[in-house]
Amino acid sequence: MNPLKSLKQIPKSAKTAFLVFVAAKLLVLALGYTVTILNGGSGLDMFSRWDASNYVSIAKNGYITTGDETYYIVFFPLYPLLIRAFTWDFAYANLTALVIANVCSFIAALYLYKLAKLEFGDGEAVKAVLFLSVFPTAYFLSAPYTEGLFFALAIACFYYARLGRWAVAGLLGFFASLTRLAGLLVLPALLLEYYHQTGWKLKKIRPDVVFVFSALTGFLIYLAINNTVTGNPLTFMSVEAQHWHNRFDPIAGLEAAWYWALNKSPTDSITIGSAPIAFGVFGLVMIGIAVYKRFRPAYILYMFMSWGLALSTSWWISVPRYIMAMFPMFLVLATLTRRKVVNAAIVAFSAVWLCFFTVLFALGWWAF
Repeated sequence: MNPLKSLKQIPKSAKTAFLVFVAAKLLVLALGYTVTILNGGSGLDMFSRWDASNYVSIAKNGYITTGDETYYIVFFPLYPLLIRAFTWDFAYANLTALVIANVCSFIAALYLYKLAKLEFGDGEAVKAVLFLSVFPTAYFLSAPYTEGLFFALAIACFYYARLGRWAVAGLLGFFASLTRLAGLLVLPALLLEYYHQTGWKLKKIRPDVVFVFSALTGFLIYLAINNTVTGNPLTFMSVEAQHWHNRFDPIAGLEAAWYWALNKSPTDSITIGSAPIAFGVFGLVMIGIAVYKRFRPAYILYMFMSWGLALSTSWWISVPRYIMAMFPMFLVLATLTRRKVVNAAIVAFSAVWLCFFTVLFALGWWAF
């Protein structure tokens, strides 16, 4: 096969989407690298902030029961396993984690393009990738966090579900629920999509529906790890509440965000206060538009559950990052309007905030 001929056969829209994603990623990486170097840091540790080091620690040592690393049980195992599998020298584990996250983010963009094209066509597919690329918290797709991996698994899972390839969708759902708690949300969404594809007729449900439940098994493995390490399958919940001060209490979360928005320094008032509230409202608006535009029920359900999970806690400091997991919203944005001026304004507004938050994150300040 002639590689050049194969390249020419790639649709122009796909090439455009790829270039858009690459350009945005290069901007984020260049900005992060520059800020890190100017701040006296190492380029190899670029974006290795906050939770990033915890994943690397699990990759090196596994889940342990002594010291502060005891609290790392709240982090799901797939990403650390991949870091360990592809690290030849743990002196470069941060670099491995960064590479894995970025490779996965390209896979995520590819499947978002394919899914959007399947639903709405070439133009909307390019716009969906564009809006993902410049989303204000898209720097997490370039950081050693689980966002890139989770996005790749979740979006690909939905894509193969739309094609009716339930074994593949179930396998991807399994890995998604081994990556983050939000992976559990794939299960009810897949069940709804399956039922939708039967024409809403129970008698048309086939034995292959069992593959959908694979999305539960990843989480069950995580519970087994909790039980093996600590003697309690639900230890992660108590650690979240006691050490990370995160429990189920959305009202407390809203009250705390409101307090920080009004009573703290300008930067903290944005990142811990007003931004979580704004992103929560934005997510709800996206759900409303999806309902109005009659998106597929599975997309709406997944968006609603993701939104609810993000805002369900007593500490909303990561809401802007978690809201990004509502990936069908990029399909919503892509179909919002055909007016180029409006789309350009949305992109510009989003890109400004992306750069702002990227700088904060690279500096080691809190940015979700």
